[in-house]
Amino acid sequence: MSSLLPEPTTKPPLELKMLINTIDPQSPYQSTAQEILRPLQDTADRVSKQVEEFAKALDKFVVNREPTDASLWEDALVLLDRYSKIAQTRTTTTAANDSDSQAQKVLLESDLWGLVRNLLYCNSPDTVNNAQIAQESRLAGLHRYSSNAELWGAFLDSDVVAQEYECILSWLQDRAADSSPPIHITLKALLEKSDRGDGVWSAGPIYTQTAIKQQKRTRALSQPLDPSTPNLTRSHTRKADRKPLVAQLDPDSRTRESAALQKEDEYYEQAAWRTCWEMLRRGQSAAEIQSWWAERREVWRYAVIRGCGPNTGEMANSPWLRILNLASNAEWSHRCHSLAHNPAIQDVYQKAVYGVLCGDAGASKAATHTIEDHLFAIFNALLIQRYQHYIQAYQHRLGNPGATVYSPQPPATAHIRQYAAKAQSDPATKDEVHTPHKLLELTVVSKDFDTFFLSMGRAASQVAYATDQGSHLMKENEDDVSEIARINAQDQDSVRMVVHLQLLLQALGFLESSYAEHEYEMENNIASYIGWLEREGKFSLLPLYASKLSNERIPRVLGAILINVTDRRERDLQVKLMKQYKIDVSEVAYGIFYLANFNTIQKLRNIEEIPTLPRITVPGATTSTAQLRVRPGLMTGEVSEEDEKAIRSVEWYRYVDAEHWGSAAWSVSILYKTFLMDGNFVALRQLLDRVSLSEMSLSAVGMNLNFADEEPPTDEDEDEDQEMDDDHIRPMSPSRKRKSPLHEHPLTRAGTDRGSLAYKSMVWRQLEQLVAAMDSLDVFQEIADNLEANRKNPTVVRSCKRDMKKALDDVRQTMQPLFDEEFMCRFQDDMEGVLLTALRNHYIPECILAYNSVLYCAGHYVSRVWLVECLELSQVVAQNAMLTNAFVAGGRMQELVRAFALDSRALLEATEQSGTRSKKIKTEKGNSDIWKVTWKQQGPIDLEALD
Repeated sequence: MSSLLPEPTTKPPLELKMLINTIDPQSPYQSTAQEILRPLQDTADRVSKQVEEFAKALDKFVVNREPTDASLWEDALVLLDRYSKIAQTRTTTTAANDSDSQAQKVLLESDLWGLVRNLLYCNSPDTVNNAQIAQESRLAGLHRYSSNAELWGAFLDSDVVAQEYECILSWLQDRAADSSPPIHITLKALLEKSDRGDGVWSAGPIYTQTAIKQQKRTRALSQPLDPSTPNLTRSHTRKADRKPLVAQLDPDSRTRESAALQKEDEYYEQAAWRTCWEMLRRGQSAAEIQSWWAERREVWRYAVIRGCGPNTGEMANSPWLRILNLASNAEWSHRCHSLAHNPAIQDVYQKAVYGVLCGDAGASKAATHTIEDHLFAIFNALLIQRYQHYIQAYQHRLGNPGATVYSPQPPATAHIRQYAAKAQSDPATKDEVHTPHKLLELTVVSKDFDTFFLSMGRAASQVAYATDQGSHLMKENEDDVSEIARINAQDQDSVRMVVHLQLLLQALGFLESSYAEHEYEMENNIASYIGWLEREGKFSLLPLYASKLSNERIPRVLGAILINVTDRRERDLQVKLMKQYKIDVSEVAYGIFYLANFNTIQKLRNIEEIPTLPRITVPGATTSTAQLRVRPGLMTGEVSEEDEKAIRSVEWYRYVDAEHWGSAAWSVSILYKTFLMDGNFVALRQLLDRVSLSEMSLSAVGMNLNFADEEPPTDEDEDEDQEMDDDHIRPMSPSRKRKSPLHEHPLTRAGTDRGSLAYKSMVWRQLEQLVAAMDSLDVFQEIADNLEANRKNPTVVRSCKRDMKKALDDVRQTMQPLFDEEFMCRFQDDMEGVLLTALRNHYIPECILAYNSVLYCAGHYVSRVWLVECLELSQVVAQNAMLTNAFVAGGRMQELVRAFALDSRALLEATEQSGTRSKKIKTEKGNSDIWKVTWKQQGPIDLEALD
């Protein structure tokens, strides 16, 4: 899949730019501010680049394959390699002045990706299959002369779990080597107390050795000092506490003689055993260890660490030499175990070293201070235990040639998870677990991914609602969640790691049960990361991660975000990316509408009684405008934020396809019905202007659905005289179009042809026509009010009359659809029928009364012939059953009769106009000289008398 992700940007965050710009350029603090903010900017750039690099890597990972597909596993390992390299890049570019905790956090992330990669390799189908083959063949290939290296290799090949433990142990050793200070720094305090000076240590317990030599000189002995020498315990003692000193300097003399070393030598001995521990802990090679102790003339310590056994070829420098040598010297393991539990040995690091050598994790407990120290002791013990089990099978094979199949021990998963849980509450490690990525580290080594991701998903919801960041993307969760999970859910680097690891493991089939039972909570992790991308303005990455959600979740998550995208180019880009990632754009468009108008939809669904609808007309104020008139400023003003959001939500329907056009028509109709019911005429004008049926349908399906089986009418060419002729009248008549069967509702019709799509748009079109009529009436009224207010200003009057003629033509055109006998008469169900009928019976009379007022006003200010149109309007209403029923049902018939009575009286009071030139009234019926009249102002009209 080709990537459309943008290149990383390096623009500074707006808040940084604003802070810098507020400082006076001449101020000496200008450069200081730059120096302070530059590291923050560098960190932001590195994080931003890392985020985009992760997205690019994920974009290239194709997941539509079975979890058993070998190519999927190969690509997964490649993906993890990329993640690791991206993290390593950030590690190498971490600024020198970044905090140590931040540097450690970045390093741990890099290391964790490598660990996950190696552990997945151990669990790959190929590795598991090879292990099964090895279990049936490798043991049979061994004999009594097989080397320790051959035994070790056969053991690892036959035991996948042992491969995992060896991998984790190696990782822990590398971590200690990379993240711990040098050994001489760790031992600095002890070395100072041992009084050895700087540089290479002096060999052995030199202060005790001096005391022994002094005793030999005093006693004139040429042979070693005997611990049983009379009166030796009186003179050969430490000055500080009078404890007897050892008489000989072999490594176990203190235990054997129950004596002590000089204080300086004891500090040296502690440093030496601490060094042995650190060497094992850091996985140093045999060559490094040997060189270290040879330089200090204590090679015997190297022999202890290596374990008693041959120094075989290819494994000579392996950190596992101490383990594989147990195959040929089991007695060494027993001896180390005895020493580890010997109460005479007080040094914790000496015990810890013996514990590591024999695989006794408990013996190393006192020397383990961090989580990784504990894990090292645990996995070291587990690996030795499994190896010893293999050695037993090998020895059994030597005595029983028929035993050729090896069955590994079951994994110690429960034991490891028990420690992972304990570490979160243990006072010694509780604070460490709270540091970023530590919980994830425990999860990786314990393989408890289901629990971890579920806990993180629940925590993501709680954090979102507690911080009000991302709460629009998920439901609130009230389940118990650990404090550590909530802390990790607030760290964006942790969230990013969680998301990318979860998506990878899901693709490999590791999380099937969790997704089956807790899909929503699991997907909260992805939604949380999407929310962070939204806050960071990385909208081009949203469709990629949204495509990883379930089909039901995608519209809700994208819908909650894209409602706020207003730029047309950005919308186009989002749609392009959604199509690239196989996201149903139509479903997202409906999701945007549904989330933005949820309360509105529920209100219409549960409506029990239609409220009193507002009027668009008010009584006229003067004799010349005694008719009802449109309410001043009916559709002008600012829309509320809620209404703006609602209108914005349906603008996304320009991207739907023909199959989902019915959803668009239904949604837009919902807004029209709601605004009409609430009398929200300002929002209606915005909806009319921004979501017109013709424009939306052209954009979505490539057809203007204002017209079904007919081409759009073309404007006839009219000469200037005809256009300006006040008396040119085109008689009105309702449009007569082919109607569909009355029993079929528009939205239920199948098909994507022009006629079917236009038919589905019928309710939308009719509601739009109703609002368009109101809009044109409002525009005309605004002009009429302006003319009335400036009757004494000829310039304004002339300008207003020109505008009025144009507005009058618009009114007549927009009113024509309202005369259709089936206008707003198609209902999807009884509820819609009640609502549409109520809207029709209220607003149709309102519009006709307002239209009559327009013609009445035009008869005063433009041409007397428009009074004739008033009389024709009365005929149309009388002959149209829908219109008549609307007036009757709305209780407006009395107002209609009074309006037409005013029209008749106005026409009768007009007299013929005198002048040199008289225009002829042009109608389809020829000249009507009888209508050549002039307006004659009369006294006040008695409206009551006309009722």
